Amino acid sequence: MELRQLKAFVVVAEELHFGRAADRLHMAASPLSRQIRSLERELKAVLFRRTTRRVELTAAGRVLLERGRAILREVDVVSRTVAELATASPARVTVAFTSCAAQSLLARIMVTARRVGDLEVDLHTDLLTPAQLDAITSGAVDIGFLVRAGEPVPAGLRSHSLAAGSLRAVVPAGHPLAERAVIDLAELATHDLISFPAPTRSVVREVTEKACARAGFRPRFAYEAGETAAILNLVAAGLGISLLPVPVDLLGPGLVHRPVTPEAGIEISMVWRADERREAVVRLVDAILRCGRESPRTEDCELVPVRGAR
Repeated sequence: MELRQLKAFVVVAEELHFGRAADRLHMAASPLSRQIRSLERELKAVLFRRTTRRVELTAAGRVLLERGRAILREVDVVSRTVAELATASPARVTVAFTSCAAQSLLARIMVTARRVGDLEVDLHTDLLTPAQLDAITSGAVDIGFLVRAGEPVPAGLRSHSLAAGSLRAVVPAGHPLAERAVIDLAELATHDLISFPAPTRSVVREVTEKACARAGFRPRFAYEAGETAAILNLVAAGLGISLLPVPVDLLGPGLVHRPVTPEAGIEISMVWRADERREAVVRLVDAILRCGRESPRTEDCELVPVRGAR
């Protein structure tokens, strides 16, 4: 049985009239009738009861109509899928990072994405954690790399921790606290602090406030800035101290970082939609997870503990 025979049969079965079916198929009625008879001989079954006044489906014809429609639908899906794959441009995946997370993870994630192949990555490299969570939920961002402090992600999202760390005190190189190996958080009660604006719901700002509260004081924020680089510039100018999960390679000249006690823990997580069905997104998520599991210490795949994101 050929597809052209099956298509002809389905049209005749739908019209129950050879003339109208021939018009739909853009052919004459006689060749159409010969196709149907040839199909009946091949199947060794009568598909239509024909009289001078009407055409009716037999039981065998009704079965073939049901199965034939399903076959033609599947053939159409396969044809369109193959055609789309042959002409489609690479799938686009939107990925967001907090600024410090980008410093620590961006290169490794992009290397992994290139190995996945056949996808383009649309990058956003300075998006705060709350904004990322909103964007992932709405579908504006597919995968986010962000800071968390142990809190669960919103319903409908999944997360995987890539690294754990803690906030560190960033001070000017000539500051008295720069001489300490470890800085007691309580000592910061008398110092001006610099952090992200409270309205941004920055995780780093929230962790800073909670850590200071546990140390027995309310932090005095002298300056606020929306960018990590801006905060570091203010600290370098001697205008205050900041608590940041800053990777060493992000610090410019004239700045040092020191661990604080008690620790203010954070972690960097990858977050994506739990019901994600887009193949490109699923492939990239799986590749990143597999990279961490299979080659945790190789240069091109390592997702090391980092001190950076917000």
